[in-house]
Amino acid sequence: MPTRRALLATALALPALARPARAQGWSPDRPVRLVVPFAPGGSQDVLGRLFAQAVTASVGQNVVVENRAGAGGLLGAETVAKAAPDGTTLLLATAGQLTIAKAIGRRLSYDPIADFAPILHISDSPVALIAAPNLPVQDLAGLLTLARNAPQPMPYASTGTGTNTHLIMEDLKARERLNVEHVPYRGAAGAFNDLMAGRIAMMFVSVPSVLGFSGGQLRVLGVTSAERFPAMPQVPTMIEGGVRDFTASIWTGLAAPAGTPAPVIERWRGEFAKALETDLVKTRLAALGATPNGAGPAEFGTLLREDLARWTAVAAPLAISLD
Repeated sequence: MPTRRALLATALALPALARPARAQGWSPDRPVRLVVPFAPGGSQDVLGRLFAQAVTASVGQNVVVENRAGAGGLLGAETVAKAAPDGTTLLLATAGQLTIAKAIGRRLSYDPIADFAPILHISDSPVALIAAPNLPVQDLAGLLTLARNAPQPMPYASTGTGTNTHLIMEDLKARERLNVEHVPYRGAAGAFNDLMAGRIAMMFVSVPSVLGFSGGQLRVLGVTSAERFPAMPQVPTMIEGGVRDFTASIWTGLAAPAGTPAPVIERWRGEFAKALETDLVKTRLAALGATPNGAGPAEFGTLLREDLARWTAVAAPLAISLD
């Protein structure tokens, strides 16, 4: 039989033993779905699987990527918006689902602000403004001057109506009073071919898309990041090129269904933020043309509201109709 002294010592030790578990906070009691609203193999899928692997080890449950592609990512977002707010369903989101879709008037079964709880602003990827090699310009200022004074609208390409690259150029057009005309493509390949042939004057593209081109093939005149992008330090920002306060990001973030309890949000914020600091994730983000962000729920929520307001104002006069 244990002595009274031994029982007392055990009782006194119990609170100390329990403290680490309480400090850790909420933990999932079953496997977790990380919904990636795109098909397997793309950059978002790669990123999702990298995070899933990183956080599985620390939360004690499998975090499984579930690809729910369709309608530009809207089906995946709908899946999460309608899921139980218990912390076991998360969305690896982009602007396409949480701000741009509503800004361009898509018919949605969810409210991109009210139906989600922001968790973490994971990363940012700027886009680069490129010009056809036959244009008589040497820098961004020269291109803007040429486009303002063009007697006929200069054609610019995008990767599709209502996409990031379309809206970013329309924002630039309105700010700088450019005489340009939209030519939508279904992807970057056809647009690149027409740009190189001089049939298209300019376009915004993702940074990785232009890293493989050698000098003279095309002109990269500016990037939309606030500071020069590490992979292209020789390319000035749009702000340096004279476009005041002009930045734009193709961002990735983490969200949960609205109503998810604060301790759950905080646990996931901490786990994904920790993964974001690893060399493996940083290296992969760099390869995807992105930089880590790490802003938490409040800041990410502010970004969503500001992004929605910005793109709604840009899209309003365009009368986009995709449904």
